[in-house]
Amino acid sequence: MRLPPARRMALEILRRTLDNHQDLQSAANDVLALCADGPDKGLATELAYGYLRLRGRIDFLLNQLFKRPAQTSPVVRRIVGLAAYELIFLDRIPEYASLDWAVSLVRARCDQTMGRVANGVLRNLLRLGRAVTQPDYYRYKTHDQVQFWSAWYSCPRWLVSLWLKHYGHDRARQFLEASIRAPHIGLRIHAGRPKAQAVLAELEPLTLERAGWGLAVREWSELADQAVRQGLASRQSLAAQKIMDALGVSRWPEPIWDACAGRGGKTLLMAEQGKQVWASDVSLFRLRQIQAEAQRLGCAVPVFLAQAQGLAPLRSAPRTIVLDVPCSGLGVLSRRPDTKWKRTAADCAQLAGLQKQILETAASVLPAGGALVYITCTMTRQENEDQIASFVQAYPQFRLLREIQPSLHEEDGEFFYGAILHKTTSPGSTLAGTIAHFREDNV
Repeated sequence: MRLPPARRMALEILRRTLDNHQDLQSAANDVLALCADGPDKGLATELAYGYLRLRGRIDFLLNQLFKRPAQTSPVVRRIVGLAAYELIFLDRIPEYASLDWAVSLVRARCDQTMGRVANGVLRNLLRLGRAVTQPDYYRYKTHDQVQFWSAWYSCPRWLVSLWLKHYGHDRARQFLEASIRAPHIGLRIHAGRPKAQAVLAELEPLTLERAGWGLAVREWSELADQAVRQGLASRQSLAAQKIMDALGVSRWPEPIWDACAGRGGKTLLMAEQGKQVWASDVSLFRLRQIQAEAQRLGCAVPVFLAQAQGLAPLRSAPRTIVLDVPCSGLGVLSRRPDTKWKRTAADCAQLAGLQKQILETAASVLPAGGALVYITCTMTRQENEDQIASFVQAYPQFRLLREIQPSLHEEDGEFFYGAILHKTTSPGSTLAGTIAHFREDNV
């Protein structure tokens, strides 16, 4: 059979993400790069991301509709699940179209019998009507709050239980609600460019929230695309920009070593503010991406390959070390919904161990009077508050200056944790005065 392009691309993105454990954004980029521009790209993206955000709710429904759900092949469940997402959440697609491609594909991949099963399941789903879009349907079919929230908010039970334990009822529900909403599109306008103010003004009609030179916009537009192509803007979530501002990036002593640079969003934010910054990462591919992006923006950022938990080839000591550490990513599930289906509680513990090693390395490299910045995009006490408390206890020469908790009022639905620490020095030190000035102005 000839599968419609958007469904073919969506299923391939899901296969790479769930079966091959490729990062969702990377999988989407790779698959969509092979397709010509047009509406199929947009639909494929919506299908893949939307299905992963709401996979838990869809699986709950399918478990009731399949006669033997545990014995149903994962391939069939994924095809039927993606069609179920269309039927429940995408009103603009005719029901017959969703049924046709899904049943035909199951029949082609399996046999006539499974095709009839898929057809029956999807038609029974349609008979349930709009009830499946309301929380009461799930509340009445579950046994406790954790199971109800796991189904309705499409989140693994272990994570629901963890958030309830660590953050309480209200905050846990806030995090869960945010995780199933599509995030806003973030932009960082490059303040040093002559046309920066004009770009801000032109994007004003699309702007949902603004913080300094950072924007959250409701949709991607030709104007935004043009601004990025011309080096006037970069794509970066507003929440990521806000945590840097909240931690006082403009006053961090230089030079700055970004020891877990990743794709370099925060590295380049610092460089655009005129900071002397070095970037390192374990991925040569990501470092090359940083260099290419720095060239596009007209910034000079030295990069080198290094593990943040190992010895770094530094010729001189940094005065600020930024640790945007590898974490479980549970604060940005709206943008990376595949994460919740890949992570386990054991992963969080393992990552906390790696973070501890990275902090210990930074403690040995940073000179007295320096600043240590710790950032995660997750929400577990083990990786956030408890990690920093344990570090300060083990290294009494470090003093916590500021701690930023994930806010219940984040309109963009993404949550970051941050802390900045000062490594103590003698009162007469020039660097101590710099840190004292930072502390006075920002705490």
